Amino acid sequence: MPEDQRVDLGLVDSIKAATVGEPGQRTFNITAQSARGQAIVWMEKDQLLQLSLAIRQLAEEQKAPDPPTAFFPEYAHTGEPVAVEFKAGDMRLRYDADSDVFTMEATDPGDRNDDSEDEEQVAVQFSFGRRAAEEMAEEGQKMVAAGRPICPYCHSPIEADGHVCPKTNGHSKTGIPAE
Repeated sequence: MPEDQRVDLGLVDSIKAATVGEPGQRTFNITAQSARGQAIVWMEKDQLLQLSLAIRQLAEEQKAPDPPTAFFPEYAHTGEPVAVEFKAGDMRLRYDADSDVFTMEATDPGDRNDDSEDEEQVAVQFSFGRRAAEEMAEEGQKMVAAGRPICPYCHSPIEADGHVCPKTNGHSKTGIPAE
């Protein structure tokens, strides 16, 4: 059984939310970069939305200390910069009020079934300041909102060619047009 890979990027220089593809076929990610390396964490649309909302809520609830104390990562980095990329299975968010720093941890549980116990589990954690957190949360919410419009009746996405809403009981042959 291979050893699990755990990467700590420390306090990152850059954190960005991004999306690839057209509405309805998009994939979402968070990219974090520091002197220690880079991590690209792919996630579902709902995961990005929940992460953005959690960051925004924590930032609003917690007042920034004056001035923030120094932040020291949990453990030191030695060696060459690393690069990891994976789809997140589980994500956690912490906030340190003393340093006004957010820390995100994401893990890829791999395919842990009976046939593939050789799968390596990847985990990455990185920290970022309040300003970067608020900017990333805003980006994430805008990306999620920029998707397909939602039907006001059944709350399902409306495709570009229209939508036949089940709430109309089949009385609408043309469906609800996308605006």
